[in-house]
Amino acid sequence: MSSTQPSTILSEPACTVLVFPLARRTEKVRRVAELLERKHGREAEVYWSNTVRGLFDQLDRAGIDRDDIRREVDAFQVAVQAELRRRCFVWGPTGGAA
Repeated sequence: MSSTQPSTILSEPACTVLVFPLARRTEKVRRVAELLERKHGREAEVYWSNTVRGLFDQLDRAGIDRDDIRREVDAFQVAVQAELRRRCFVWGPTGGAA
């Protein structure tokens, strides 16, 4: 009696492993936040656009799916915003309403 079972390995979607997720690249997140802190208006927009484009292109060249790239860039943006908030809290004005 021979049993032939369909192979589930071939029918499963391929997965993508990001060894270094963008949001976990702490030094990159800190450096981008530091530079954004110094820039304002159009200069900040251009810097951010160039940074995101560079990250997108890097992951695209590595063969990462575009939806995954968008999620990575979104997570990176959240990490940079969190770093900017942290920097404001740590380096912000001292004192209180006491």
